[in-house]
Amino acid sequence: MASALGALDRKLDALDTMTEVNSFLVSVLREHEQDLIRMSPQETRELLRQKARAVYRPDGGTKPNAKALELLEETLGQGQSADIIPFPTRR
Repeated sequence: MASALGALDRKLDALDTMTEVNSFLVSVLREHEQDLIRMSPQETRELLRQKARAVYRPDGGTKPNAKALELLEETLGQGQSADIIPFPTRR
């Protein structure tokens, strides 16, 4: 039972982090829509990383959250887009 509850806690924590990150991305995309349309994918990722660091940085962000920052840094550091991070699907 303890093992199952631990696994559930980890899943809920990951889901909470993904929800926070997706909410952040939607908010920034809405706020800066016109600027982002004119930017290259690399410029877009850099702007999103800067905004994420200002918000989630553990040592002075407005809403410190190391897990959210880590997920955003990982997601924005690769690929050609700043897509919304998909929630896990049932297998």
